[in-house]
Amino acid sequence: MILSTNWNLTISADDILRGQGADPQIVRNGKQSLLKAAERAASDGFALLKPAALSAEVMVREHRHERIHLVGGTALTGSLVTHQLSGAQRVVVAVCTIGPDLEDAITNFLAVDPLYAMALDGLGNAAVENLAQQVCGLIAHQVEEEGLQASSPLSPGNPEWPVEMGQPQIFALLDPSKAGVTLSSGGMMIPKKSVSFVVGLGPEMSQTSMCAVCSLAETCRYRHA
Repeated sequence: MILSTNWNLTISADDILRGQGADPQIVRNGKQSLLKAAERAASDGFALLKPAALSAEVMVREHRHERIHLVGGTALTGSLVTHQLSGAQRVVVAVCTIGPDLEDAITNFLAVDPLYAMALDGLGNAAVENLAQQVCGLIAHQVEEEGLQASSPLSPGNPEWPVEMGQPQIFALLDPSKAGVTLSSGGMMIPKKSVSFVVGLGPEMSQTSMCAVCSLAETCRYRHA
């Protein structure tokens, strides 16, 4: 397992607004209070971020039916995982988090300054997404040097790979407590501003957009064009 805490997160006020589910252009044209709160979060909120990423690489032993059997006796199961990671020779599982401090601040500001609390929440969403993107980019860069490809990341939460199925599979391959992350009885990560995913490594890996396989594809405000 590799734990890394040396991350430089680059997040703008527009990123924070998108993290709130808002359109930055619409906000700039008429909702100055939201914009000012986002700019304040971009200026002051970074001190609350404690980014950490924990990852582990595991060899694939065999692909069979709707199971990917891994060296060590564990497995990844589910039709989405086995389809998207078909052909993977190794998999990387990862957990990314920005720590609990931001969530504590959001709770404290909700009663006294809800607009700023919302902006901090948007900062948290943008920050954990930025961190995950950096981790995936690093994985892809490293495997390219071997002449291989990295698949698009898969996170638990799809009907074909629900949280109650996917999270225990990922956590069985990691000890996320090393990054300060725990799993609730319902499969939710604590702190909430955390994300887990698996990436397949092989000669010809799928690069399918995760929006295309997400159950919220038609209604999600964060959908990529």
